[in-house]
Amino acid sequence: MARLCILDKDRLTIRLYVEGFGLPLVNAIRRAAYSDVPVMAVDVVEVFENNTVLYDEIIAHRLGLIPLTSKEALQKYKRPEECEKAELGDPSCYVVLRLEVETGPREERIVYSGDLETSDPDVRPVYDNMPIVVMAPDQRLRLQAYARLGYGREHAKWMPVSVAAHRYLPILEFNLDEMSDECIRCIESGYPELAAKIREMRSGSIAVVEDVNTSGLYWCVQRRCGGKGVKLVYDDKRFILKIESTGALPPEDIVREAARAIVRKAENLLSQLAELRREQG
Repeated sequence: MARLCILDKDRLTIRLYVEGFGLPLVNAIRRAAYSDVPVMAVDVVEVFENNTVLYDEIIAHRLGLIPLTSKEALQKYKRPEECEKAELGDPSCYVVLRLEVETGPREERIVYSGDLETSDPDVRPVYDNMPIVVMAPDQRLRLQAYARLGYGREHAKWMPVSVAAHRYLPILEFNLDEMSDECIRCIESGYPELAAKIREMRSGSIAVVEDVNTSGLYWCVQRRCGGKGVKLVYDDKRFILKIESTGALPPEDIVREAARAIVRKAENLLSQLAELRREQG
């Protein structure tokens, strides 16, 4: 029986409990989150004036790596494959971001992502405090950047996730009466809540669904407990999937778009197979 539920979620991160879906599908969702979920990023930069310490190319690279809000953009702008032959600045494909900063004779300042002016308020820097360049006195920077939807498989700047990972569900099987004091103290030092559950239940099994690194727990079980009275196993039929967004899209939207990308690929494959059958009679 398939089961999917949210373990915890905030603005940037979601953790899902997944049961009844095979590893290939879970891994496909993870990979699609990196490569097949479109988000906005700066693709072309026109530099009109720049006498700062950084070359034009370095500034353009930094602009490209600034995450841009993309939730509404998915509905408003054409997908990358539809914009391959579009003219630069086409309003159905591109958002224009402008930057014009000048320092006085005695002025120094840091130019931040929040200094960018956008042609579409729905597509703007996720964070206003990302530094672009430090300007000395009597310097000027004037440019125009064009952002479009793109896929992570094109360039890392179009990846909507900083983390997309899954793991088998860890399960701790135990019998407190057979565990040594050194063993329970080791577990308690790194996992106090888990140790409290062990003391309360005395025996049984606990699925470790918390967002913790279980390598320390494995070390305790193997080294301090010697496998006596406690065992850590991993259920290869159940998974925990963690998605951490760059801020370009809400994490739940990334999961949804990743699933849709897989469906589109499957439908495309079936369509090509059907076409092949027709050609072969």
